[in-house]
Amino acid sequence: MTRILLVEDNRGDARLFEELVSEVPGRPFGVTSVGTLADAIAAVPGHDIVFLDLSLPDAHGTDTVTAMIAAARAIPIIVLTGTDDDRTALDAMKAGAQDYLTKAEITPSLISRTVRYAVERRRAQEALHQIASLDRAVVRARFMSSVTAAINSSLEIEAVLPDVARLLVPTLGDVCVIDLNRDGRIQRMAHATSDPATEEAVRVAYDYPPGPRNPRSPVLRAIETRTTIVLADFEPAMFAADPQARDGLERLGARSMMVTPLVARDRVVGAITYVMARSGRRYDGDELRLLAEEVGQRIALGIDNATLYSTAQRAIRGRDELLAVVSHDLRNPLGVVALALAMIERDPSSLAGTLARAKRGVDRMQRLIDDLLDIARIDAGTLVVDPRPVDVRVLVDEAYEAHRALAQDKGIALVRGELIGCAVLADRHRIGQALGNLIGNALKFTPAGGTIRIAAAERAGTAVISVADSGIGIPREHLDKIFERFYQPERRRDGVGLGLAIVKGIVDAHGGSIEVESAPDHGTTFRIALPTAASGAIALAQ
Repeated sequence: MTRILLVEDNRGDARLFEELVSEVPGRPFGVTSVGTLADAIAAVPGHDIVFLDLSLPDAHGTDTVTAMIAAARAIPIIVLTGTDDDRTALDAMKAGAQDYLTKAEITPSLISRTVRYAVERRRAQEALHQIASLDRAVVRARFMSSVTAAINSSLEIEAVLPDVARLLVPTLGDVCVIDLNRDGRIQRMAHATSDPATEEAVRVAYDYPPGPRNPRSPVLRAIETRTTIVLADFEPAMFAADPQARDGLERLGARSMMVTPLVARDRVVGAITYVMARSGRRYDGDELRLLAEEVGQRIALGIDNATLYSTAQRAIRGRDELLAVVSHDLRNPLGVVALALAMIERDPSSLAGTLARAKRGVDRMQRLIDDLLDIARIDAGTLVVDPRPVDVRVLVDEAYEAHRALAQDKGIALVRGELIGCAVLADRHRIGQALGNLIGNALKFTPAGGTIRIAAAERAGTAVISVADSGIGIPREHLDKIFERFYQPERRRDGVGLGLAIVKGIVDAHGGSIEVESAPDHGTTFRIALPTAASGAIALAQ
C-alpha cells in the first residue's frame, strides 16, 4: 500500500480527499491527515508521497514547500491549490514541488494517476542518481588505480613523484606541489599544473623552502598537525614573509588552497599542496578533501615503502663496507704485528725497536675497533651519553692541550680563538672525542705552515664550538656526504671514513647540531652547536 500524507487544515477538504482516495479501485492507498506544517514534519517518516496545502496555520505560500522539502528530502510533494492559484502553484513547483492539483478538479482517477506518476518519477530519479554515483565511483576507482600504479612503479621515489604530480591535476587542483619531510627539513620534490601557460608562475611561487621564516606556511601546519588544511578563500598576502612566494601565487591567480599531510605508519613523510587558480573552482566541500586524503594515504605508503627500501639498501651497503674495512684496514696493522713478532723470533736482540712498531699497529687496530663499535651503537640508537653541565672553555682547552704537540710536530699552528664562558650540557668524554676527530681531520688536510683555530661563541641559547683550518678545503659536491660513514672523496691510508660520522652521531645524541662550511683551497670550518645548561635542562624536562 502506498502511504499518503495529507497536509490540509480545512477538515471538509480533508474528508473529501479521503473519500476520493477510498474510491480508487483496489484501495491501494492509505491516508494520514494532519492540519499544520509542524505536525506534517513530524509525521513525514514512513510516507511515500505528500499532498500539501499551501495555506496552513503555521506556514503560507512557497515557504511551506521549502520547509516541507527540507523535511521530506526525496519524498515527492504534490501541491493542493484553489481554483485561482495557478501562479502560486507554479512558484511552488519552482521551489521544488513535483506537481500540483486544483482541489475542485480532484477525482479518484486523478489522485491514482498523480500518485503513480510521482512515485515512478521518484524511482526513476533515484535510478539515475545511482547510475551517476556508479559512474563517479568507476571514474574514482580508475583515478585511484592510476595513482597507485604510478607511485609503485619504481622505488626511486625522486623519479616517480613528477609523474604522480601530473596525474593529480586537474582532478584535485589546477596546481599540485609535492614536498617531502626529510628529518624535519622540507624538500620540494615535484610540481605540476594543468595550464602550461602558468608553468613559470608555479616555479616562481614554489621555488623556495617553506620553513621557520614563514611560520604560517600551510605546508608546515599540515605536517605539524597531521590534518588537512583547507583555505577555501585563499589570499597570497598571507605569504608576506616570502615575497617571492606571494608574487608567484598572485601571478598564478591562486584563489583556493588545500594541503594534505602524507602520513604512513604513523610518520609524516611529506605533504601535497593543491591550488585552484583560473578555473574558478574552490575547496568548499568534503568531496575533494576526502578524495585528496585517500590519494595522500596511498602516496604516503608508496613513499614510505621506497624509504624503507632505500634504508635496507644502505644497510646492505654498510654491511659490505664493514666487511671491506675489516678485511682490508685491520689486515694492515695485523700484518705489522705479525712481522714484528717474526723479527723478534729470528733476532731477539731487535726486541726494543720492533715492539714499538708492533705497539703502533695494535693501537691502530684498537682505534679502528673502537670506531666500528661506536658506529654500531649510533646506528642501533644505543650510543650512551651522560650530559652534565660543563664550562665550554674546559672542553676547548682539553681538546687544545691534547693536540698541541702533534700540531707542532707537523708545523701547524693550533690556536685558541675567542672563547665564551658558559656552561653546556655535555658528556665531557664524548664531546672531547668529537672535537678530537675534527681536529685530527684538520691536521690531516692542513699543510705545514697552516693554522687550525678552535673557538666558542653563544648563539640563540646554544654554545657553538668551531674548528676552522686553512687546509685544502672540501669540494661543494662532497659537502652533503661527508657525514656518511666510510665516505672518503679519496681513499687514504690514515683513515677509513668513520670520524665525521661518529662526530655527527655524538652531537645528535646530545640534541645538538653540526654544520660545515668549506671551499677548495679556502679551508674548512666545522661548527658544533650544543644546548646551554639552562636551555638543555628545559628540553630534558619536556
